[in-house]
Amino acid sequence: MKNNFKIIFILFLTLGFSCSDSLEEVNIDPNTFPSAGDAQVLSSSIGFLGYIVDTDLNYSDSFLWSQYYTWGIGVSIGNAERFVQTATDHNGYWQRAYANSLADLDYIDKYSSSSAYKGISKVLKAYIFQGLVDHFGDIPFTEALSGAIEDGSILSPSYDSAETVIYPALVTMLDEALAELDLASSEDVGDDDFIYEGNITNWIKFANSLKLRVLMRTSEVSSQSSAIQSLISSGSFIETIDDIPAIPYSGASGDQNPMYARAEYGVGMFYFASNATLNVLQDLNDPRDEVFYTLATSGDFEGNLRGIDQGTIDDEPFTADASEYSLSSTYAYGEANSVLLMSPWEVWFLRAEAAARYGTSDDETTAFENAVGLNFTYMGLDGTSYITSLGYSSSDPLDDRLNTIGVQKWISLNGTQEDEGWIEARRFDRPGNRIFTDGIWQTPPLSVLSAGEFPSSWLYPETERSLNPNAPAQRSITDNIFWDN
Repeated sequence: MKNNFKIIFILFLTLGFSCSDSLEEVNIDPNTFPSAGDAQVLSSSIGFLGYIVDTDLNYSDSFLWSQYYTWGIGVSIGNAERFVQTATDHNGYWQRAYANSLADLDYIDKYSSSSAYKGISKVLKAYIFQGLVDHFGDIPFTEALSGAIEDGSILSPSYDSAETVIYPALVTMLDEALAELDLASSEDVGDDDFIYEGNITNWIKFANSLKLRVLMRTSEVSSQSSAIQSLISSGSFIETIDDIPAIPYSGASGDQNPMYARAEYGVGMFYFASNATLNVLQDLNDPRDEVFYTLATSGDFEGNLRGIDQGTIDDEPFTADASEYSLSSTYAYGEANSVLLMSPWEVWFLRAEAAARYGTSDDETTAFENAVGLNFTYMGLDGTSYITSLGYSSSDPLDDRLNTIGVQKWISLNGTQEDEGWIEARRFDRPGNRIFTDGIWQTPPLSVLSAGEFPSSWLYPETERSLNPNAPAQRSITDNIFWDN
């Protein structure tokens, strides 16, 4: 079944030996299969990917730094809320990304004879590598997965430039993935593909959409106009809810959404709605506010939305109960929630922005309205009147349109792609109009950064800097990733 990627695949070998069997043949552990097939390796890599995306990324510092949520009643205020990060915070993310998911995908890429599996592995490798760059900047890439003897036994990989080496290589990797997928047959892949169940057409849409994301990410520092125009005119993309690349969960024990399982393993989901987000939603009369967050169920605000300013939980009454505030809804937090790798609203926002910046073949206004409308549809809402109220027009000044796209994109990524919301908010916080750092995001009272200063990257993991002599000097969380402005 598609959801059962927690299953451990056990393969049995029946070995017959004779007196003439060599010692090498005899010394094989009958309980351990010497190598796994494409199906087993792919399911393993996707299993790790679900945890990486929804726990290591969405439910991490980005969860708060995107200012969708703020610290709530229950425990002492934490480091992330104060913009404090330690080098140990993301050891797990680095480990799971490189040693688990990427290692599995690279094995398929190198040794599979199937174009379908090779194409899928390249798409997911590009996805994971982009995530690493967008949090850390320069990372091991060219030598990163070369630890095996046959690959050179490189155990201390060098770091590559995110700007000049890795991002261009991701475009090449996705082009190679598309070439493999063009040759692929859906019959080659089955339920071990928990994302699309072997639907090659959808994998091609995902590859093109991810390529568009990579190209558009540098739009503030390096225009990719011609490549983007060509891609939009010739590619197929994630356009509908049915196209979403998602990892599903049944909600049963052992198969719960990773964010939910991680939180419930600890103290549960105690975060409150941040007024940084709630104020924007209410100023826009945005009906999505009651989908993202719950209504208070007791106290003076019973039956209404109630958030708090970012990082001000210590100012709330000591005797207050969590039921007096707006919490995370089942839309954003649930045991059976799927993990979305990309969404059609994200892709349509990219296409609207590309049309605005580069004059692509898309109708800019239609692309923008598709983006907002699909987010409403996914929530079970009708967004027609809200979209009209936004008054988006391609005749408005470019800066105004980009700011509208930035705010609406940040809103729409709430609850499903929180980490991507933080990443894209950094990019849309443009020098000419600091809509987030000056206009929307709030400085927590206990912030260790100066007023109006916000994190823009993550620290390199302690394990990497301890074990890899080629690791660079530690960065600051205020260092910009190369595409940031």
